[in-house]
Amino acid sequence: MILVIALSLLALPSWANQLKSVRVWPSPDNTRVVLDMSSAPNYNYFTLTGPDRLVIDLKGASNVTNLARIENKSELVRKIRESSPLEKGGLRLVLDLSSAIKPVVFPLAPAGPYGHRLVIDLPYEEKSSATAQAAPVGGKGKGVVIAIDPGHGGEDPGSIGPRRTYEKRVTLAVSQKLAALIDREPGMRAVLTRRGDYFVDLNKRSEIARKAKADLLVSVHADSFHNSTPRGASVWVLSTNRANREMGSWLEKQEKQGELLGGVGKVLAESDPNPYLAQTFLDLSMDKSRAEGYDVSRQILRSLGRVARLHKKAPEHASLAVLKAPDIPSVLVETGFISNHAEEKLLATSSYQDQLARAIFEGIRNYYRAHPTKGAMLTGKGQASNKQAAVSRPAPASKPVAVSKPAAQPVQQVVTNRMPATEPNRSSDGGAPVSSVGGSSSGAGVIKPYVVAAKEPSVPVTSVQSNDKANMLRHVVTRGQSLSRLAEKYGVSQARLVEINKLKSRDIQIGQVLYIPQK
Repeated sequence: MILVIALSLLALPSWANQLKSVRVWPSPDNTRVVLDMSSAPNYNYFTLTGPDRLVIDLKGASNVTNLARIENKSELVRKIRESSPLEKGGLRLVLDLSSAIKPVVFPLAPAGPYGHRLVIDLPYEEKSSATAQAAPVGGKGKGVVIAIDPGHGGEDPGSIGPRRTYEKRVTLAVSQKLAALIDREPGMRAVLTRRGDYFVDLNKRSEIARKAKADLLVSVHADSFHNSTPRGASVWVLSTNRANREMGSWLEKQEKQGELLGGVGKVLAESDPNPYLAQTFLDLSMDKSRAEGYDVSRQILRSLGRVARLHKKAPEHASLAVLKAPDIPSVLVETGFISNHAEEKLLATSSYQDQLARAIFEGIRNYYRAHPTKGAMLTGKGQASNKQAAVSRPAPASKPVAVSKPAAQPVQQVVTNRMPATEPNRSSDGGAPVSSVGGSSSGAGVIKPYVVAAKEPSVPVTSVQSNDKANMLRHVVTRGQSLSRLAEKYGVSQARLVEINKLKSRDIQIGQVLYIPQK
Protein backbone atom coordinates (compact mmCIF):
# COMPACT_ATOMS: atom_id res chain seq x y z
CA MET A 1 0.00 0.00 0.00
CA ILE A 2 2.78 2.43 0.91
CA LEU A 3 4.51 1.65 -2.39
CA VAL A 4 1.31 2.40 -4.35
CA ILE A 5 0.89 5.78 -2.60
CA ALA A 6 4.52 6.67 -3.26
CA LEU A 7 4.22 5.80 -6.95
CA SER A 8 1.01 7.82 -7.27
CA LEU A 9 2.73 10.84 -5.76
CA LEU A 10 5.58 10.49 -8.24
CA ALA A 11 3.04 10.45 -11.05
CA LEU A 12 1.72 13.91 -10.09
CA PRO A 13 2.97 16.86 -12.18
CA SER A 14 6.00 18.71 -10.86
CA TRP A 15 3.97 21.89 -10.41
CA ALA A 16 1.54 22.21 -7.52
CA ASN A 17 0.27 25.73 -8.22
CA GLN A 18 -2.30 26.83 -10.78
CA LEU A 19 -3.26 30.17 -12.28
CA LYS A 20 -7.05 30.01 -11.93
CA SER A 21 -8.08 33.44 -13.20
CA VAL A 22 -6.83 36.93 -14.04
CA ARG A 23 -8.65 40.13 -13.10
CA VAL A 24 -7.84 43.64 -14.38
CA TRP A 25 -8.92 46.72 -12.38
CA PRO A 26 -8.25 50.08 -14.13
CA SER A 27 -8.51 53.24 -12.01
CA PRO A 28 -7.65 56.94 -12.53
CA ASP A 29 -4.17 56.47 -11.01
CA ASN A 30 -3.14 52.94 -11.92
CA THR A 31 -4.17 49.57 -13.27
CA ARG A 32 -4.19 46.62 -10.89
CA VAL A 33 -3.81 43.12 -12.34
CA VAL A 34 -4.63 40.25 -9.97
CA LEU A 35 -3.52 36.66 -10.58
CA ASP A 36 -5.71 34.22 -8.64
CA MET A 37 -3.55 31.24 -7.63
CA SER A 38 -4.35 27.90 -6.03
CA SER A 39 -1.48 28.34 -3.54
CA ALA A 40 1.11 30.95 -2.54
CA PRO A 41 3.04 32.08 -5.66
CA ASN A 42 6.79 31.70 -6.13
CA TYR A 43 7.60 34.42 -8.64
CA ASN A 44 10.12 36.70 -10.36
CA TYR A 45 9.45 39.67 -12.61
CA PHE A 46 11.26 42.18 -14.82
CA THR A 47 10.47 44.79 -17.47
CA LEU A 48 11.49 45.03 -21.13
CA THR A 49 11.43 47.90 -23.63
CA GLY A 50 10.96 48.09 -27.40
CA PRO A 51 8.05 47.38 -27.02
CA ASP A 52 7.25 47.92 -23.33
CA ARG A 53 6.47 44.69 -21.48
CA LEU A 54 6.27 43.25 -17.99
CA VAL A 55 7.33 39.61 -17.62
CA ILE A 56 6.13 37.48 -14.69
CA ASP A 57 7.74 34.08 -14.07
CA LEU A 58 5.74 31.72 -11.83
CA LYS A 59 7.77 28.75 -10.67
CA GLY A 60 6.06 25.37 -10.43
CA ALA A 61 2.80 26.72 -11.85
CA SER A 62 0.45 25.98 -14.73
CA ASN A 63 -2.35 27.92 -16.39
CA VAL A 64 -5.93 26.66 -16.39
CA THR A 65 -7.63 29.90 -17.55
CA ASN A 66 -8.27 31.30 -21.01
CA LEU A 67 -6.19 34.49 -21.19
CA ALA A 68 -7.90 35.55 -24.42
CA ARG A 69 -11.23 35.93 -22.58
CA ILE A 70 -9.96 38.21 -19.80
CA GLU A 71 -12.10 41.34 -19.35
CA ASN A 72 -9.62 44.17 -19.85
CA LYS A 73 -10.66 47.83 -20.03
CA SER A 74 -7.23 49.23 -19.17
CA GLU A 75 -5.58 51.58 -21.64
CA LEU A 76 -2.19 50.66 -20.17
CA VAL A 77 -2.39 46.85 -20.52
CA ARG A 78 -2.75 45.98 -24.20
CA LYS A 79 -2.71 42.21 -23.79
CA ILE A 80 -1.85 39.44 -21.31
CA ARG A 81 -0.33 36.32 -22.90
CA GLU A 82 1.79 33.26 -22.21
CA SER A 83 5.39 32.88 -23.39
CA SER A 84 8.05 30.20 -23.24
CA PRO A 85 8.83 29.56 -19.56
CA LEU A 86 12.28 30.16 -18.15
CA GLU A 87 12.45 26.59 -16.86
CA LYS A 88 10.47 23.40 -17.30
CA GLY A 89 7.42 23.15 -15.07
CA GLY A 90 7.01 26.92 -14.83
CA LEU A 91 4.67 29.54 -16.28
CA ARG A 92 5.71 32.81 -17.94
CA LEU A 93 3.16 35.59 -18.41
CA VAL A 94 3.82 38.67 -20.52
CA LEU A 95 1.88 41.92 -20.11
CA ASP A 96 2.12 44.00 -23.28
CA LEU A 97 2.02 47.64 -22.20
CA SER A 98 1.27 50.93 -23.93
CA SER A 99 4.04 52.75 -22.01
CA ALA A 100 6.94 52.10 -19.66
CA ILE A 101 6.04 51.65 -15.99
CA LYS A 102 7.58 50.83 -12.63
CA PRO A 103 5.50 47.91 -11.39
CA VAL A 104 4.70 47.13 -7.76
CA VAL A 105 4.28 43.38 -7.31
CA PHE A 106 3.29 41.62 -4.09
CA PRO A 107 1.46 38.46 -2.93
CA LEU A 108 -1.71 38.42 -0.83
CA ALA A 109 -2.88 35.64 1.46
CA PRO A 110 -6.47 34.31 1.30
CA ALA A 111 -9.10 36.77 2.57
CA GLY A 112 -12.86 37.01 2.16
CA PRO A 113 -13.97 35.43 -1.12
CA TYR A 114 -10.42 35.33 -2.50
CA GLY A 115 -7.65 32.75 -2.20
CA HIS A 116 -3.93 33.26 -2.78
CA ARG A 117 -3.18 36.12 -5.14
CA LEU A 118 -0.31 37.86 -6.86
CA VAL A 119 -1.09 41.57 -7.23
CA ILE A 120 0.55 43.70 -9.92
CA ASP A 121 0.07 47.46 -9.59
CA LEU A 122 0.94 49.45 -12.71
CA PRO A 123 1.00 53.19 -11.90
CA TYR A 124 0.35 55.71 -14.63
CA GLU A 125 2.73 58.54 -15.38
CA GLU A 126 2.83 61.26 -12.73
CA LYS A 127 -0.23 63.46 -13.06
CA SER A 128 -2.85 64.97 -10.84
CA SER A 129 -5.48 62.46 -9.87
CA ALA A 130 -8.49 62.40 -12.15
CA THR A 131 -10.60 61.39 -9.19
CA ALA A 132 -10.46 64.72 -7.43
CA GLN A 133 -11.94 67.71 -9.20
CA ALA A 134 -9.72 70.74 -9.46
CA ALA A 135 -10.15 73.03 -6.49
CA PRO A 136 -10.74 76.72 -7.20
CA VAL A 137 -7.84 79.03 -6.53
CA GLY A 138 -8.27 81.02 -3.35
CA GLY A 139 -11.10 80.93 -0.87
CA LYS A 140 -13.57 83.17 -2.69
CA GLY A 141 -16.42 81.22 -4.19
CA LYS A 142 -15.07 77.91 -2.92
CA GLY A 143 -18.12 77.20 -0.83
CA VAL A 144 -18.27 74.13 1.38
CA VAL A 145 -16.25 71.27 -0.13
CA ILE A 146 -17.25 67.80 1.08
CA ALA A 147 -14.97 64.87 0.23
CA ILE A 148 -16.95 61.62 0.04
CA ASP A 149 -15.07 58.35 0.36
CA PRO A 150 -16.91 55.20 -0.82
CA GLY A 151 -15.30 52.47 1.28
CA HIS A 152 -13.36 49.56 -0.25
CA GLY A 153 -13.53 48.97 -4.03
CA GLY A 154 -11.93 46.85 -6.73
CA GLU A 155 -9.88 44.00 -5.29
CA ASP A 156 -11.18 44.88 -1.81
CA PRO A 157 -14.90 43.96 -1.69
CA GLY A 158 -15.38 44.87 1.96
CA SER A 159 -17.97 42.79 3.80
CA ILE A 160 -20.25 40.43 1.88
CA GLY A 161 -23.82 39.81 3.03
CA PRO A 162 -25.63 36.45 3.25
CA ARG A 163 -27.32 37.23 -0.09
CA ARG A 164 -23.91 38.05 -1.66
CA THR A 165 -24.39 41.81 -1.49
CA TYR A 166 -20.97 43.47 -1.70
CA GLU A 167 -20.21 46.35 0.64
CA LYS A 168 -18.10 48.11 -2.02
CA ARG A 169 -21.15 48.39 -4.31
CA VAL A 170 -23.43 49.71 -1.57
CA THR A 171 -20.90 52.34 -0.47
CA LEU A 172 -20.35 53.57 -4.03
CA ALA A 173 -24.09 53.83 -4.72
CA VAL A 174 -24.82 55.76 -1.50
CA SER A 175 -21.78 57.99 -2.03
CA GLN A 176 -22.77 58.88 -5.59
CA LYS A 177 -26.30 59.76 -4.46
CA LEU A 178 -24.87 61.85 -1.61
CA ALA A 179 -22.53 63.66 -4.00
CA ALA A 180 -25.44 64.50 -6.31
CA LEU A 181 -27.41 66.02 -3.41
CA ILE A 182 -24.43 68.10 -2.28
CA ASP A 183 -23.70 69.35 -5.80
CA ARG A 184 -27.31 70.51 -6.14
CA GLU A 185 -27.09 72.54 -2.93
CA PRO A 186 -26.00 76.17 -3.54
CA GLY A 187 -22.76 76.90 -1.73
CA MET A 188 -21.70 73.24 -1.51
CA ARG A 189 -19.56 71.00 -3.71
CA ALA A 190 -18.73 67.27 -3.54
CA VAL A 191 -15.51 65.43 -4.37
CA LEU A 192 -15.47 61.61 -4.62
CA THR A 193 -12.32 59.66 -3.76
CA ARG A 194 -13.39 56.98 -6.26
CA ARG A 195 -15.99 56.96 -9.02
CA GLY A 196 -15.91 53.31 -10.01
CA ASP A 197 -15.07 49.79 -8.91
CA TYR A 198 -11.38 50.14 -8.13
CA PHE A 199 -9.29 50.32 -4.97
CA VAL A 200 -7.83 53.59 -3.66
CA ASP A 201 -5.07 53.39 -1.05
CA LEU A 202 -6.21 54.58 2.38
CA ASN A 203 -3.55 57.30 2.53
CA LYS A 204 -4.53 58.43 -0.97
CA ARG A 205 -8.13 59.00 0.11
CA SER A 206 -7.27 61.75 2.58
CA GLU A 207 -4.74 63.13 0.08
CA ILE A 208 -7.50 63.53 -2.53
CA ALA A 209 -9.60 65.40 0.04
CA ARG A 210 -6.66 67.64 0.93
CA LYS A 211 -5.88 68.52 -2.71
CA ALA A 212 -9.52 69.50 -3.18
CA LYS A 213 -9.27 71.74 -0.08
CA ALA A 214 -12.12 69.79 1.51
CA ASP A 215 -13.81 71.14 4.63
CA LEU A 216 -15.01 67.66 5.63
CA LEU A 217 -14.23 64.04 4.75
CA VAL A 218 -17.12 61.56 4.98
CA SER A 219 -16.24 57.88 4.55
CA VAL A 220 -19.22 55.62 3.75
CA HIS A 221 -19.22 51.95 4.82
CA ALA A 222 -21.54 49.08 5.77
CA ASP A 223 -20.90 47.23 9.04
CA SER A 224 -20.59 43.48 9.54
CA PHE A 225 -20.48 40.95 12.37
CA HIS A 226 -19.81 37.21 12.66
CA ASN A 227 -23.51 36.56 13.27
CA SER A 228 -26.60 38.17 11.78
CA THR A 229 -28.08 39.61 14.98
CA PRO A 230 -26.56 43.15 15.18
CA ARG A 231 -28.17 45.85 13.08
CA GLY A 232 -28.34 49.62 12.84
CA ALA A 233 -26.36 52.56 11.50
CA SER A 234 -23.57 54.30 13.39
CA VAL A 235 -21.08 57.14 12.97
CA TRP A 236 -17.42 56.98 13.97
CA VAL A 237 -14.76 59.60 14.69
CA LEU A 238 -11.03 59.37 15.36
CA SER A 239 -10.06 57.98 18.75
CA THR A 240 -7.90 59.99 21.13
CA ASN A 241 -5.17 57.35 21.15
CA ARG A 242 -4.90 57.26 17.34
CA ALA A 243 -4.87 61.05 17.13
CA ASN A 244 -2.08 61.28 19.69
CA ARG A 245 -0.06 58.60 17.85
CA GLU A 246 -0.40 60.44 14.55
CA MET A 247 0.70 63.74 16.05
CA GLY A 248 3.62 62.04 17.76
CA SER A 249 4.81 60.47 14.53
CA TRP A 250 4.84 63.86 12.81
CA LEU A 251 6.73 65.52 15.64
CA GLU A 252 9.39 62.81 15.47
CA LYS A 253 10.16 63.82 11.88
CA GLN A 254 11.85 67.08 12.79
CA GLU A 255 13.47 67.40 9.37
CA LYS A 256 9.97 67.53 7.84
CA GLN A 257 8.38 70.02 10.21
CA GLY A 258 8.60 72.73 7.55
CA GLU A 259 6.57 70.51 5.24
CA LEU A 260 4.09 69.60 7.95
CA LEU A 261 3.53 73.15 9.18
CA GLY A 262 3.98 75.13 5.95
CA GLY A 263 4.69 78.81 6.54
CA VAL A 264 4.51 78.25 10.28
CA GLY A 265 7.32 75.72 9.90
CA LYS A 266 9.43 78.37 8.18
CA VAL A 267 8.88 80.74 11.09
CA LEU A 268 9.86 77.99 13.54
CA ALA A 269 13.02 77.25 11.59
CA GLU A 270 14.08 80.89 11.71
CA SER A 271 13.29 81.28 15.41
CA ASP A 272 15.01 80.07 18.55
CA PRO A 273 14.49 76.30 18.99
CA ASN A 274 11.38 75.54 21.00
CA PRO A 275 10.49 71.86 21.39
CA TYR A 276 6.88 72.65 22.34
CA LEU A 277 5.99 75.19 19.64
CA ALA A 278 5.43 72.73 16.79
CA GLN A 279 3.42 70.49 19.10
CA THR A 280 1.26 73.46 20.09
CA PHE A 281 0.36 74.26 16.47
CA LEU A 282 -0.37 70.62 15.66
CA ASP A 283 -2.35 70.15 18.85
CA LEU A 284 -4.51 73.21 18.23
CA SER A 285 -5.32 72.18 14.67
CA MET A 286 -6.04 68.59 15.71
CA ASP A 287 -8.35 69.71 18.52
CA LYS A 288 -10.24 71.94 16.12
CA SER A 289 -10.68 69.26 13.45
CA ARG A 290 -11.71 66.55 15.90
CA ALA A 291 -14.21 68.84 17.63
CA GLU A 292 -15.77 69.72 14.27
CA GLY A 293 -15.83 66.06 13.22
CA TYR A 294 -17.60 65.14 16.45
CA ASP A 295 -20.21 67.89 15.99
CA VAL A 296 -20.85 66.85 12.38
CA SER A 297 -21.22 63.21 13.43
CA ARG A 298 -23.92 64.12 15.95
CA GLN A 299 -25.89 65.96 13.27
CA ILE A 300 -25.58 63.01 10.88
CA LEU A 301 -26.72 60.57 13.57
CA ARG A 302 -29.73 62.74 14.33
CA SER A 303 -30.75 62.70 10.66
CA LEU A 304 -30.03 58.99 10.19
CA GLY A 305 -32.23 58.19 13.17
CA ARG A 306 -35.26 59.45 11.22
CA VAL A 307 -34.82 56.90 8.39
CA ALA A 308 -32.84 54.02 9.90
CA ARG A 309 -32.43 52.06 13.10
CA LEU A 310 -29.35 53.26 15.02
CA HIS A 311 -26.82 50.81 16.39
CA LYS A 312 -25.49 53.48 18.77
CA LYS A 313 -27.13 56.85 19.44
CA ALA A 314 -23.84 58.66 20.09
CA PRO A 315 -20.72 58.93 17.92
CA GLU A 316 -18.21 56.15 18.50
CA HIS A 317 -14.41 56.38 18.53
CA ALA A 318 -12.03 54.11 16.64
CA SER A 319 -8.48 53.95 15.30
CA LEU A 320 -9.31 54.10 11.59
CA ALA A 321 -6.72 55.03 8.96
CA VAL A 322 -9.11 57.01 6.77
CA LEU A 323 -9.94 59.32 9.72
CA LYS A 324 -6.36 60.08 10.71
CA ALA A 325 -5.81 63.41 8.87
CA PRO A 326 -6.20 66.03 11.61
CA ASP A 327 -6.25 69.00 9.24
CA ILE A 328 -9.58 67.77 7.81
CA PRO A 329 -12.58 67.04 10.06
CA SER A 330 -13.46 63.42 9.26
CA VAL A 331 -16.30 61.02 10.03
CA LEU A 332 -17.05 57.43 9.02
CA VAL A 333 -20.69 56.46 8.48
CA GLU A 334 -21.69 52.80 8.86
CA THR A 335 -24.96 52.68 6.94
CA GLY A 336 -26.09 49.43 8.59
CA PHE A 337 -25.08 45.79 9.10
CA ILE A 338 -24.75 44.04 5.76
CA SER A 339 -24.42 40.80 7.75
CA ASN A 340 -28.02 41.24 8.99
CA HIS A 341 -30.54 39.67 6.58
CA ALA A 342 -33.11 42.47 6.84
CA GLU A 343 -30.61 45.31 6.58
CA GLU A 344 -28.73 43.66 3.72
CA LYS A 345 -31.98 43.58 1.74
CA LEU A 346 -32.55 47.27 2.49
CA LEU A 347 -28.98 48.32 1.70
CA ALA A 348 -29.23 46.70 -1.72
CA THR A 349 -32.30 48.74 -2.74
CA SER A 350 -31.96 52.05 -4.54
CA SER A 351 -34.83 53.66 -2.61
CA TYR A 352 -33.23 52.95 0.78
CA GLN A 353 -29.86 54.14 -0.52
CA ASP A 354 -31.63 57.39 -1.48
CA GLN A 355 -32.95 57.75 2.08
CA LEU A 356 -29.52 57.14 3.60
CA ALA A 357 -27.86 59.63 1.26
CA ARG A 358 -30.54 62.23 2.01
CA ALA A 359 -30.12 61.74 5.79
CA ILE A 360 -26.32 62.08 5.63
CA PHE A 361 -26.68 65.15 3.43
CA GLU A 362 -29.17 66.82 5.78
CA GLY A 363 -26.90 66.16 8.75
CA ILE A 364 -23.97 67.80 6.96
CA ARG A 365 -26.08 70.72 5.76
CA ASN A 366 -27.55 71.30 9.21
CA TYR A 367 -24.07 71.49 10.70
CA TYR A 368 -22.86 74.09 8.20
CA ARG A 369 -26.02 76.13 8.57
CA ALA A 370 -25.34 76.29 12.30
CA HIS A 371 -21.59 76.85 11.75
CA PRO A 372 -21.30 78.90 8.53
CA THR A 373 -18.05 78.19 6.74
CA LYS A 374 -15.64 80.95 5.86
CA GLY A 375 -15.89 80.06 2.19
CA ALA A 376 -19.66 80.37 1.96
CA MET A 377 -22.60 80.76 4.29
CA LEU A 378 -25.58 78.44 3.95
CA THR A 379 -28.87 80.08 4.81
CA GLY A 380 -32.01 78.31 5.93
CA LYS A 381 -33.16 78.21 2.31
CA GLY A 382 -29.94 76.57 1.16
CA GLN A 383 -28.69 79.70 -0.62
CA ALA A 384 -25.11 80.90 -0.57
CA SER A 385 -24.15 84.23 0.95
CA ASN A 386 -20.85 86.01 0.28
CA LYS A 387 -20.65 87.84 3.59
CA GLN A 388 -17.54 85.89 4.53
CA ALA A 389 -16.30 84.83 1.12
CA ALA A 390 -12.77 86.06 1.73
CA VAL A 391 -12.01 83.34 4.24
CA SER A 392 -11.39 79.71 3.32
CA ARG A 393 -11.92 77.40 6.29
CA PRO A 394 -14.70 76.62 8.81
CA ALA A 395 -14.97 78.49 12.08
CA PRO A 396 -14.00 76.71 15.30
CA ALA A 397 -16.76 74.56 16.75
CA SER A 398 -16.51 76.11 20.21
CA LYS A 399 -17.53 79.67 21.04
CA PRO A 400 -15.16 81.90 23.02
CA VAL A 401 -16.13 83.22 26.43
CA ALA A 402 -17.14 86.87 26.20
CA VAL A 403 -14.68 89.43 27.59
CA SER A 404 -15.24 93.04 28.52
CA LYS A 405 -12.31 94.64 26.66
CA PRO A 406 -11.72 94.22 22.92
CA ALA A 407 -8.20 93.79 21.60
CA ALA A 408 -6.35 96.96 20.72
CA GLN A 409 -4.99 95.41 17.51
CA PRO A 410 -6.51 92.85 15.13
CA VAL A 411 -5.22 89.36 15.78
CA GLN A 412 -4.56 86.65 13.23
CA GLN A 413 -5.86 83.13 13.26
CA VAL A 414 -3.35 80.64 11.88
CA VAL A 415 -4.61 77.31 10.61
CA THR A 416 -2.45 74.74 8.89
CA ASN A 417 -2.93 71.95 6.41
CA ARG A 418 -0.66 68.99 6.98
CA MET A 419 0.18 65.72 5.29
CA PRO A 420 -0.48 62.56 7.32
CA ALA A 421 2.27 60.28 8.54
CA THR A 422 3.17 57.78 5.86
CA GLU A 423 2.35 54.11 6.27
CA PRO A 424 3.17 51.05 4.14
CA ASN A 425 0.86 50.80 1.16
CA ARG A 426 -1.26 47.81 2.11
CA SER A 427 -4.52 46.43 0.92
CA SER A 428 -7.35 45.81 3.34
CA ASP A 429 -6.17 42.28 4.00
CA GLY A 430 -2.68 43.31 4.96
CA GLY A 431 -0.51 42.43 1.96
CA ALA A 432 2.78 44.34 1.89
CA PRO A 433 3.94 45.43 -1.58
CA VAL A 434 7.50 45.06 -2.85
CA SER A 435 8.43 47.92 -5.15
CA SER A 436 11.31 47.69 -7.63
CA VAL A 437 11.94 47.48 -11.36
CA GLY A 438 12.67 43.79 -10.97
CA GLY A 439 12.08 41.48 -8.06
CA SER A 440 11.00 38.16 -6.66
CA SER A 441 8.98 36.61 -3.88
CA SER A 442 12.11 36.48 -1.75
CA GLY A 443 12.28 40.27 -1.51
CA ALA A 444 10.70 41.60 1.23
CA GLY A 445 2.47 67.21 1.04
CA VAL A 446 3.17 70.22 1.40
CA ILE A 447 1.25 72.13 4.06
CA LYS A 448 -0.42 75.32 2.94
CA PRO A 449 -1.03 77.66 5.85
CA TYR A 450 -3.35 80.59 5.58
CA VAL A 451 -3.70 83.59 7.82
CA VAL A 452 -7.05 85.27 8.33
CA ALA A 453 -7.37 88.74 9.77
CA ALA A 454 -10.20 88.70 12.29
CA LYS A 455 -12.34 91.82 12.59
CA GLU A 456 -13.66 90.87 16.02
CA PRO A 457 -11.00 88.55 17.43
CA SER A 458 -11.37 86.26 20.38
CA VAL A 459 -9.17 87.73 23.10
CA PRO A 460 -7.36 85.21 25.32
CA VAL A 461 -8.81 85.20 28.81
CA THR A 462 -6.03 85.63 31.35
CA SER A 463 -8.27 85.29 34.37
CA VAL A 464 -11.82 84.16 35.00
CA GLN A 465 -13.95 86.06 37.50
CA SER A 466 -16.35 84.23 39.81
CA ASN A 467 -19.38 85.66 37.98
CA ASP A 468 -18.03 84.13 34.72
CA LYS A 469 -17.85 80.68 36.30
CA ALA A 470 -21.38 81.10 37.58
CA ASN A 471 -22.51 80.94 33.95
CA MET A 472 -20.50 77.80 33.21
CA LEU A 473 -21.15 74.11 33.69
CA ARG A 474 -19.49 72.49 36.70
CA HIS A 475 -18.05 69.05 35.92
CA VAL A 476 -16.53 66.60 38.42
CA VAL A 477 -13.97 64.28 36.81
CA THR A 478 -14.74 60.55 37.11
CA ARG A 479 -12.75 57.41 36.34
CA GLY A 480 -11.77 56.94 32.69
CA GLN A 481 -12.27 60.57 31.68
CA SER A 482 -9.59 62.67 30.01
CA LEU A 483 -9.37 66.30 29.00
CA SER A 484 -9.63 65.41 25.33
CA ARG A 485 -12.82 63.39 25.84
CA LEU A 486 -14.40 66.15 27.89
CA ALA A 487 -13.47 68.64 25.17
CA GLU A 488 -15.23 66.44 22.59
CA LYS A 489 -18.25 65.90 24.83
CA TYR A 490 -18.84 69.60 25.46
CA GLY A 491 -17.65 70.89 22.06
CA VAL A 492 -14.82 73.04 23.39
CA SER A 493 -11.08 72.91 22.71
CA GLN A 494 -8.62 71.45 25.19
CA ALA A 495 -6.67 74.70 25.13
CA ARG A 496 -9.81 76.56 26.23
CA LEU A 497 -10.35 74.19 29.17
CA VAL A 498 -6.72 74.58 30.23
CA GLU A 499 -7.06 78.36 30.04
CA ILE A 500 -10.34 78.66 31.96
CA ASN A 501 -9.35 76.23 34.71
CA LYS A 502 -5.73 77.44 34.94
CA LEU A 503 -4.40 73.91 34.47
CA LYS A 504 -0.64 73.43 34.54
CA SER A 505 -0.90 70.37 32.29
CA ARG A 506 -3.52 68.34 30.45
CA ASP A 507 -3.53 65.63 33.09
CA ILE A 508 -6.69 65.65 35.23
CA GLN A 509 -7.50 63.74 38.42
CA ILE A 510 -10.59 61.86 39.62
CA GLY A 511 -12.72 64.23 41.71
CA GLN A 512 -11.21 67.35 40.16
CA VAL A 513 -13.73 70.12 39.42
CA LEU A 514 -13.63 71.66 35.95
CA TYR A 515 -15.64 74.60 34.64
CA ILE A 516 -16.99 74.21 31.10
CA PRO A 517 -18.14 77.18 28.98
CA GLN A 518 -21.61 76.72 27.54
CA LYS A 519 -22.22 77.07 23.82
